[in-house]
Amino acid sequence: MVRVILRPVLRIVTALLVAASLATAACAADDAVAMVVDLIGRDDAAFRAIGLERIRTAAKGEAATRTFAGLLATQAPERQIALVRALADRGDSAALPALAALVGTSQDASVRAAALAALGVLGSGAEVPALVKALAAADPEKGAARRALAILRGSDAAGQIVAALESAQPGLRPVLIDILTERRARAIVPALTTFAADADPATRQAALRALGAIGGAPQVGAMIAGLLKSPAGAERQTAEQAIVAVCTKNTGHAEAAKVFLAAFRAAPESDQEALLPALGGIGGQESLAIVDDLIASPDAAKRGFGLKAISRWPDASVSQRLLDLVGKTKEPTERDLLVGALIRIAPLRDNKLSDGQKLELVKKTMALCDKEDERARLIERTSAIRTIDSFRYVSGFLDTPALAEPACKSVVELAHDRQLRDANKDEFTKALDRVIGLTKNQELVDRANAYKAGKTWERKKG
Repeated sequence: MVRVILRPVLRIVTALLVAASLATAACAADDAVAMVVDLIGRDDAAFRAIGLERIRTAAKGEAATRTFAGLLATQAPERQIALVRALADRGDSAALPALAALVGTSQDASVRAAALAALGVLGSGAEVPALVKALAAADPEKGAARRALAILRGSDAAGQIVAALESAQPGLRPVLIDILTERRARAIVPALTTFAADADPATRQAALRALGAIGGAPQVGAMIAGLLKSPAGAERQTAEQAIVAVCTKNTGHAEAAKVFLAAFRAAPESDQEALLPALGGIGGQESLAIVDDLIASPDAAKRGFGLKAISRWPDASVSQRLLDLVGKTKEPTERDLLVGALIRIAPLRDNKLSDGQKLELVKKTMALCDKEDERARLIERTSAIRTIDSFRYVSGFLDTPALAEPACKSVVELAHDRQLRDANKDEFTKALDRVIGLTKNQELVDRANAYKAGKTWERKKG
């Protein structure tokens, strides 16, 4: 009977103890928040720093976050920026309404920029309109909004940015396309196929760059249309590079290359001329068959197109063809084009040749160079072949006055490879001493001295 009577009493006592404990905890939490508010309001920077750190790491809960965010309206601009950053580090989206209000009301551009950056850290798709609007402002707001859109989380963020792109003014489209590309947002691809032939050059280029990064075989036709719409020069080169990337690097590049080749064969001759540089950049046996036919043509214009294409080849698989063509041509312009191609291809890091074969091709190319600037370019580029044999080869030109400077650059660049340098320390020390005595380039002298001492070297900023 006693046990039966005690059970309800125990329940009541337990409930009272729990309630008292919760009340104590609530008071402690309130006290913690009050303490932070007090610290933030102090004039002493050290006390404020403690308060900001407490915002970042302590006094948890949405109610506390809203209290801290409510302090923004009472602070001077410099203190607002510090508080905004602390709220962003806190990581609680409950601060978003106060931050959005600050973007709309602050008269200080740096404060608005800080608030925009915080929206990117804490926000989601709902913050896209405010951030897109800020892209039209000047820096630092524009830069902050751009970075915020690039990192914005939430499953709907990318979709909201795509929607903003489709309704944006032409001036904002390139920026939004670049942001979506940085986010690797596949949802943008359908829009890009339209924008690739847009009337606005900046939008076209942005769309083509984006397709070069995330496009595939289904987008090749739109990219070709964009290239053909682009005027010769930098804009067309952007289109060419994008097509080459899709057909040589991106997922499904083999299929994309087939689509491009089929479109090339079906294109009128005037369009083929514009597409030839991209054909050369894609490379491969099917492309080479087309190029060989053009080079063998009795039509001078077609031969010229073929030579231009083979001079853009991405690897050394055509090196023997280039050597043969240089040996046979009687035209100085053709010779310069072909030798220039060999200078570019011979030392490429990924040109399907071993390091020894690369150096042999460099030597054969050097024998064909009859201009000082050609020899200088080749010597400098040889530093891409990170072997002791290439080091010894370029070091030999330190004794040739006209080529000593490019040889100095190549020696120093090879010395940057610590493993190569340490394995051949005596040879490198002697060559670096020669560089120090020969070059008028102070940066090369500084690098040579650093490498001699076994130190690393970093380029000075600014």
